Amino acid sequence: MSELINFLDSMEIIVLIASCVLLVLFLWRWYRPLIKALPMHQNFPAKIMLGFLPVVSFVMIFIVLNFFASFDVVDSAFYKFFYIVLGYAWLFAGLGLMSLCFGLFCPDDAVHFNNKAALAAIIGEVFALTSIYAGANIGDGPGWWCVIFAGGLGLAAWLVLSFIFHFFTGIFERITVERDFGSGIRFCLYLMLSGIILGYACSGDWTSFSKTVEEFLVGWAVLPLTAVMILIERFFQHREKTKGSP
Repeated sequence: MSELINFLDSMEIIVLIASCVLLVLFLWRWYRPLIKALPMHQNFPAKIMLGFLPVVSFVMIFIVLNFFASFDVVDSAFYKFFYIVLGYAWLFAGLGLMSLCFGLFCPDDAVHFNNKAALAAIIGEVFALTSIYAGANIGDGPGWWCVIFAGGLGLAAWLVLSFIFHFFTGIFERITVERDFGSGIRFCLYLMLSGIILGYACSGDWTSFSKTVEEFLVGWAVLPLTAVMILIERFFQHREKTKGSP
């Protein structure tokens, strides 16, 4: 195990270079649709909100790294830079997985198709992914791989729960196809709350892989939250069908 840890620590520069590449790809994929969608006044509020989302992520991650991260990160400008860049790589990967699994293309849906429901969902996605990553940085740990492992637990749980939410409500079709703004707002709220809970579950000092999995179970509250939000979404869907029936 110690040899594996030493090997992972020696890969920091490779991880940093790869993260820098993903950072560039993330910024290009994120801001290109905002700039490309001319004229500039087209969907301007959506462009402003989407344009500031990566800045909000930066602020959230920076605050955690500056005050709540491992002692060697708090005292090191290099490691703060390292984990900020890694955070944007994390966002790129997380949003890519959501797009691959559920077909929510951000920020294309919000800007080019003026889909306000998609805009709300994207805001929730970015906030949740940032919360999980920021939470994984809270506490002392021996290396970047601790953050990835702890955050990976949160990300996996978040994706599975999103699939469960979609299975019972068809939420992504309601957002991307039907453009139901109410569904977008409710799902945004769910994503934010679940991200906070899972971010908290990812936090803490590192001891071992098995202990991290055990400590992650403190986030069990995300399960009743998911059940309640599914019931709420189903209630609104049923009410809309009832109103629409002759």
